[in-house]
Amino acid sequence: MMILILGTARSGKSSYAETRLESLKGLPKIYAAMSRIEDDEMRERVKRHQAMRSCKGFMTVECGNGLKAEDFPEGSAVLIESLTAWTANEMFCADGVRPCGDVVEKILSELSELGERVREVVIVSDDIFCDGVSYEGLTEEYVKCLAELTVKIAESADEVTEVFSGLPFTYKTSQS
Repeated sequence: MMILILGTARSGKSSYAETRLESLKGLPKIYAAMSRIEDDEMRERVKRHQAMRSCKGFMTVECGNGLKAEDFPEGSAVLIESLTAWTANEMFCADGVRPCGDVVEKILSELSELGERVREVVIVSDDIFCDGVSYEGLTEEYVKCLAELTVKIAESADEVTEVFSGLPFTYKTSQS
């Protein structure tokens, strides 16, 4: 099962996603942290977040350099935090800027491989492309790429939920 959870910054989407996974009894719960750890400030932030999640039964896998399905136990439940960071990591890499089409293809392929291995995939993504603001250059290209990924993932997801001010609004369920 794949669930896409969207929301703006500080909307409560991550808490909602964690709660969804916490309710799954008997499954290993894995937190796929997609942010890159590039400085001391980020290292401290990661430590704080890992400590907060540890009491919730999550194991953390740092995926700032990419998601590999084999890093996750078969039959587990995986929370991907976040599609926003994952897209940025894939688009803006050490080799330069990758074209959006390549980024979309790579992420969808890795999600497909993960979905074949694990029981649940919950993807958290920031709703940054619907604010009506036009950006310039690479920022606009990144926003469009994230929007394209979000649409494609929403099409194939079993559930799509948006969290607004801590309240979840489900637009699609597997029963829809």
